[in-house]
Amino acid sequence: MRIKFEEIRNARRKSIKNTTCCFENADELYQVSDLSIKGFSFLCNKKTCFFEKGVTLENITFFDAEKLKLIEASGTVVYVNDYDHANMRIGVAFIKNKILHSIPGSVRAPRYRPNIRLDAAIEFIDGNENKRFNGFVVDYTATSTRLGFTEELPSGSELGDSVNVSIKSRDTVFIEDIATIIRKKYDSSEIILQFCNEFIDVPQIETISEAVKSKRENLAYLNELNEYNGISSEFKALVCDWRMYFTRLKQALDNEDKKGIYRKSEAQEFYLKGLEKEVIRQINTFIEKLNIITDKLGKNESLSYKRYFRENLNLFLRISPFVAAVIDKDRGYAGNFEIIKQLFDDPYTGDSLFAKMLNRFIFSLDAVTAHQDRIKFLYDILCSMYEESRDDFSFLVLGSGPGEEILRFVENNSFTAEKPVHASLLDMDAFALIDFKDQIQYLQVDNFTVEPINNNLLNILANRVNDPIERQYSLTYCAGMFDYFSEKICKRIIDYLIKHTKPGGQVIVTNVHENSFARKFMDYGGEWELILRDEEKMVNMAPSGYQYDLFSDDKKANLYLRINVPEPVNEPAVQ
Repeated sequence: MRIKFEEIRNARRKSIKNTTCCFENADELYQVSDLSIKGFSFLCNKKTCFFEKGVTLENITFFDAEKLKLIEASGTVVYVNDYDHANMRIGVAFIKNKILHSIPGSVRAPRYRPNIRLDAAIEFIDGNENKRFNGFVVDYTATSTRLGFTEELPSGSELGDSVNVSIKSRDTVFIEDIATIIRKKYDSSEIILQFCNEFIDVPQIETISEAVKSKRENLAYLNELNEYNGISSEFKALVCDWRMYFTRLKQALDNEDKKGIYRKSEAQEFYLKGLEKEVIRQINTFIEKLNIITDKLGKNESLSYKRYFRENLNLFLRISPFVAAVIDKDRGYAGNFEIIKQLFDDPYTGDSLFAKMLNRFIFSLDAVTAHQDRIKFLYDILCSMYEESRDDFSFLVLGSGPGEEILRFVENNSFTAEKPVHASLLDMDAFALIDFKDQIQYLQVDNFTVEPINNNLLNILANRVNDPIERQYSLTYCAGMFDYFSEKICKRIIDYLIKHTKPGGQVIVTNVHENSFARKFMDYGGEWELILRDEEKMVNMAPSGYQYDLFSDDKKANLYLRINVPEPVNEPAVQ
């Protein structure tokens, strides 16, 4: 009896497999992996996972296999890790004094829902005749089972009746015993039986169930390859060659790492500079072919091409710290201020020679150098307009991000009491504004004031919130937001900027050129999708009745639209 008692205890320890949780009364249930008095972990599909380390989860509710509430709690996410090819594993620590043990009713043995079909049969003694009914297992414990039937059971069967029961799956018999009816559905479509002499082999069923489940998942995962059947052999060959190139490059550089010759960062940089010109040239040939092949694809057709590219090459690309940050999108989108700040850091960054080389290559792309050129362009505009101003100078920035051009402007200029400067920075990311304030406090600034405005421009344009800006500025600009919005939204942004620009002032907006060399590589490799435009599309956004200039940088990667807000016309007095 002691051995069978241990079987029940072991079965109860496995009950976590049938425990789920949800958050904030949400509909989606997540499978709990483990649970203790200190915390728990659960699984979340990679495609829909939005949990981040440090996030507080309120109103966590746990349910057992019968969907009965077990525990209510609050906790903090302490890790987010890969679990398998389909799921992430999220660890949560309970917040002290926020755990409510609310198990309703009596504590029951855990119920298991099989992942495989378990066939069941019961025999009633009806008078002198044995009647057999076939059904299936709905759920089970070590000592009982709930059976479902497609045909109605005899109306004479009552609670407490004894029946012969057998449960099997294919050729494996799990139990043959006498059982007692302890619960019955009103229409006799389900009954719960308590075994009299035997214990069901829970671990064996769980093992078989897990094996069948894993088989299904793995076959489904492998069958996903069928979606790549429509991809051209030309594209597959390109990706295959590219992957082989990265494999050999990594092997070669990893071998150099193992020698231990280049230990200091200066020595590593010296070594990489001897290779980088040829490496950059060779990788650029892959990008050229990528542009040629994918420029012909429609939007829907390109989705499977992107997945194929990322599945084969992202394991190499994300070794670059910059690319990893772009792919992970810790703040929800690729162009956040922390990623933009990296564009001005040391390009030879990484944990290995291969990581440093790949990061250096990324920094050579026109998508990166063009952004650096954009900052220089805006810096030059700020300096020239301030120099030309006769009195106070003010400017408004929409989507200010890290404000690199403003920091340079403040650091390299002296402002007088006769020509003070006021800057208003609007960004929906409060952390970007806080970071800017942290950076500028280390500069010696006189006669310069800055107004950070934490608001979502789209809410302002849609009149969902009141416009927080009441003044006009000498210069207004938006550098970066147009890469993400439709023409309709961009035109409304331009109208908003003109509204807040003084007569005689300027409005400047920028957009990545649709012929940018790295356009497809950013999208396919970094999942950084932009709305690209050419000269005609930019001109179409210029409002009628205003003079404008359109120009691009030397690399043809950026387009700049500068709109002049006219001075009021003084009409002659009526005689």
